[in-house]
Amino acid sequence: MAHHHQTSLVAAMMAIANIIIHPLCASATAAFVVPPTKQLLSSPLPISSSSSSSLSLSENSNPSLPFFAAPSFLATSSASPSSPATVGQGSPQSATVTLRLPLGTLFDGRDYIFVTESNVRGYEWTTKETDILLDDLMDAALGNLGGKQHDNTDNVDGDGEPVVVANNVAAAPSVITDYELSQIVLVPTSDWDSNLLGLGNRYDVYDGQQRLVTLNLLLAGLRDSFQSEADKGKGGGKRAVALAATANEISGMLMPTKVRKEDVMRITLRKRDNVLLDKILVGDNADDEGETAAITSLPTKSYSKMTAKGKSQLLSSLSPANTRIFQNFVHLSNRLALLTTRERLRLLDYIVERVYLLVCIPETSRIARNIVMSQGRKGMDNEPVDDFKGLVCFRYTLEEEDMYQTFDRWDALAAEPSSVTSGSSSVSSMDGADPAGSSIKSVGRDIISSACVLRASAALRMKIRSRGGGDEVYAWERWLRQELWSQNQRLSQPREEQQSDSATTTKPALQPWQGKDFFVEEIEPASIALYKFRTGQWDEFAFLSKTRKLTKKQRDTTIARLNFLRDIAMGVASAKETEIVVLELLLRAERDGTSGSSMLSRYLDEILPLIEKWTLWMALTRPSPMQRHASVFALLDTMDDFDSVGSLGLEDVEMIKSLRESMDEYDFGATAGGKRLAAAILKRMSTHLMVEEKKNIPGGTNGGTNAATVDLIQQNWPSEEEREEWSNRIGNLALVSSAPPRNSRAKKGSDSSWESKSKRFKKEPWLLTRQLAESDEWDMGAVQNQQKDLLKLMDSVWSLGE
Repeated sequence: MAHHHQTSLVAAMMAIANIIIHPLCASATAAFVVPPTKQLLSSPLPISSSSSSSLSLSENSNPSLPFFAAPSFLATSSASPSSPATVGQGSPQSATVTLRLPLGTLFDGRDYIFVTESNVRGYEWTTKETDILLDDLMDAALGNLGGKQHDNTDNVDGDGEPVVVANNVAAAPSVITDYELSQIVLVPTSDWDSNLLGLGNRYDVYDGQQRLVTLNLLLAGLRDSFQSEADKGKGGGKRAVALAATANEISGMLMPTKVRKEDVMRITLRKRDNVLLDKILVGDNADDEGETAAITSLPTKSYSKMTAKGKSQLLSSLSPANTRIFQNFVHLSNRLALLTTRERLRLLDYIVERVYLLVCIPETSRIARNIVMSQGRKGMDNEPVDDFKGLVCFRYTLEEEDMYQTFDRWDALAAEPSSVTSGSSSVSSMDGADPAGSSIKSVGRDIISSACVLRASAALRMKIRSRGGGDEVYAWERWLRQELWSQNQRLSQPREEQQSDSATTTKPALQPWQGKDFFVEEIEPASIALYKFRTGQWDEFAFLSKTRKLTKKQRDTTIARLNFLRDIAMGVASAKETEIVVLELLLRAERDGTSGSSMLSRYLDEILPLIEKWTLWMALTRPSPMQRHASVFALLDTMDDFDSVGSLGLEDVEMIKSLRESMDEYDFGATAGGKRLAAAILKRMSTHLMVEEKKNIPGGTNGGTNAATVDLIQQNWPSEEEREEWSNRIGNLALVSSAPPRNSRAKKGSDSSWESKSKRFKKEPWLLTRQLAESDEWDMGAVQNQQKDLLKLMDSVWSLGE
């Protein structure tokens, strides 16, 4: 009884004596708030945390519907989802409580019960990381770190073992130091039912899952070792009773019991990954029930003695996280078996009394994520896209089977492209076929992250910023919620008709549009389309397939334009935003191209040239980020309203004049970025001429094999003034497929002669470059004439004269 009063007193005094305000908590007042799982807001956009507590699932007019399909989610405030969101305000007194607690306090009673709702990476520690932790703890507990160790022979029995007394105190090193196990980040959950579970708290582990699970496995191994030794005791003497009491004490830490209350584990992973951990924490004192009984019926103390065949049978149907839990538990048990009873008791006392964790408890999940991301930690290389993955797969998906199928399919998509062969996939099938029958199954995590940024920017008409704290996650969730709002609003009318007609007919219930659908219809096709675009795999697009009704000229022109946009977006910083609108066009073209819609020709013949022209303007004039985003969003609006094509300003005489002047005056050859821009422009001009003359484009139309750079033609100038004015102009640059050959025996400057260059230019695949070789000499006049010719060609390629 006194213990519970003491625990309550400690909890009550946290706000007085032990509070540390984390510097990142100040950002909570201007941040979106991600509410707890069972108190998610019923509006399409995140709102303030102060109002979130008043809305719960139980308040939905139809409690059988999930929060994102309920009328309260659809019928929100007068502001539509597409309108600018009101940024949620956190509490003015938002605080992050940080406590330095010994493990014995953390694992005592039910004040700290852990779940891993936000850890999408699972348990990933191997025996390597487990060994490092155990070695450190053993060194500290047995004296190697804490000073000189000595034996107390007065406390040993005739067998050389310690005399175990009622309070489990054995001889300890004379000097001992605390062990700091770093910080864990916890967020309080809202689902603790004191009527069922008694007084306590449940926390979602944002950082520290690996250490907490491993510590539980270590304590379980100690418990089993003491219990096994007690069971071997003859006649149930004092020693056996004391060892059994020690095992029971550890059991209470792993599964704190309360009279007349339901059982609860110290830590619980997601259901699929929790099969063996739950069994290990319970130990061999409870009967197995349910579908996992056959899997886990073997006593945990026998795990280390299993044959290879037995292990295979046990683990074959379980997740990889279960395998790692099993391996680490067996490994820890085997290592503990090498210690004497005295050493194990000393290790136990040290873990309970001298191992400290810095327990950080932010008020909201946003603050928790900012803390974790700012430290560059969380599991193994966690990124914001992994947090978004957790939202899509688990928080916004209903059925457990769908959750894990979406999770596995996301993992397959996030794998490195070379790790999954086309035409084969290990993931389970879900509703919705592979996008356009694509053979691409994996694109890498970075591509998925980029696709989410681009698609959220297009959907929300806003710039998505990455400030190092995972802020893009909140924009992504806003995008997700907007799509859920829109799709479920569309489905609400059929649902109402079905309910009104249910008296006469029986129809299958309509499933709400949820996270799994968002992945299949939004994230997956966007990621694959972006991967195809960045790698130049044009034949993988269904609308560009040679079986489609596009003429060769139409197809080659479209691919030439896409190649130009790719070169600019990936090589010129001032035009990278063009990917937002290009990805939107590719997705629409793919959808309408496969459905036979007449819109495809309008996208390719009207919108694509417009995007190309605007991209050239951004690359040459280098407008501000705000201007670039405004231009991109105007192009997106144009896709929805073709009547506005002529109102974007590029037909304005002054703007065209500005574009030409920028092209004429730009010092392309002065910087690496300028050379990349020049190469993209010259390549586009050359392919335009070759398409008009019905010649094959270098490298074909697939795979990006037509890489090119530029070479300064004239390097010896009559005067310094002429060199500064003309050396880096586009008229003095030649498009070449590779760097000039280096010959160590050649005299210095021999490769810069016109005779040497013209011979190389004749062998180039680019038509513009081969035309240069037709000149007998290259001087100031030739540079100026080439400059004029390229400006005229620019008008023709991008229709600036129309």
